[in-house]
Amino acid sequence: MKKLILIFSFICLSACSNETYSIYGEIYSIEEDNIYIECSDLVRKSDKSHINDDIGYSCGIKITDETIIKTQAGDVLTVDDLNQNNVVSVYFEEPILERADLEGLTLNAKEITVFEN
Repeated sequence: MKKLILIFSFICLSACSNETYSIYGEIYSIEEDNIYIECSDLVRKSDKSHINDDIGYSCGIKITDETIIKTQAGDVLTVDDLNQNNVVSVYFEEPILERADLEGLTLNAKEITVFEN
């Protein structure tokens, strides 16, 4: 019975997590080791004061030597292969708490998947 309660408690705590591990959006701009992608939904989800605004938000994504950049098919890409308006899915090195202030925050990318336009 104790094991059942422990397992149930773990499942409830995991399901109630306020962490985000990835983001999906369009690239707005590209710099040397950063890309900026549309993340309005994430900002509105993390900061309820923005829930009804029509402002478009972008999040800075830092690309390191360890960041894997690939296509949906798994082909390896480089930063030079990224283009403005590419739609990407970015997985972070560490999860983001939904209550975090995302404006001005640069997030470290673990893996970036580029979707075909």
